[in-house]
Amino acid sequence: MTAPPNVGNDRYLALGLLGLAGALLTGLGEGLLQLVPHADYTDVNYGYFASVPDARQSLGHFLAILAAPLYLPGYWHLTRNLAPTRPRLATALFGLTSYAFILGAVWIGQRYFLAATVKAIAAGDANNALLHDLAAHNEPLVNALRLAMVVFSIAWVWLIASGQSRYPRWMALFSPALLLGAIFALYFSRPDLGWIVLPTAMNTAHVVVFTLSLLALSTGRKRSDQ
Repeated sequence: MTAPPNVGNDRYLALGLLGLAGALLTGLGEGLLQLVPHADYTDVNYGYFASVPDARQSLGHFLAILAAPLYLPGYWHLTRNLAPTRPRLATALFGLTSYAFILGAVWIGQRYFLAATVKAIAAGDANNALLHDLAAHNEPLVNALRLAMVVFSIAWVWLIASGQSRYPRWMALFSPALLLGAIFALYFSRPDLGWIVLPTAMNTAHVVVFTLSLLALSTGRKRSDQ
């Protein structure tokens, strides 16, 4: 199959920059919310939240929520370049990922309140039942986002590897789900290193995805202009 020209128009590249900014800023906010050196991020009681100052968590809360919507133009950039000759498929993938990232924004918006509950429990003003009730109504949202990333990543690998996208075939190796899997694998195999990236795993993966997308498309534009 003949690949489409490896060129993204200026509008799509600009939207990719917005997506990259969203991933960076949301990741920074998420890090402010919950990054603790060598924390146990498998703790069902979210004990690491108690080690983060309130002011830092408040700043991270607002930064992450305000930046998260920038993922939507970023995914318009990705889907239009992933399936440039199949607009219906591109739109379906955009709809799936947009819905999932809206759920993700709701999820991250509740992290501050989980942290406040952890601190209230430590002060004797709340109990674990409240924390687990909040968590039970919040954690499924990020799991829905992760599932959407698996579906999107299957399309990513298929469309790029088969030459239907504007991306070079090596980009098939850098799907969001594979990058997320690598981050989780690093944490469980080397927690002394993995703690640095696990709290911002989704955003870290997308910093890589958006950066490589912009580099690959910009390189393709330069070559086509020569």
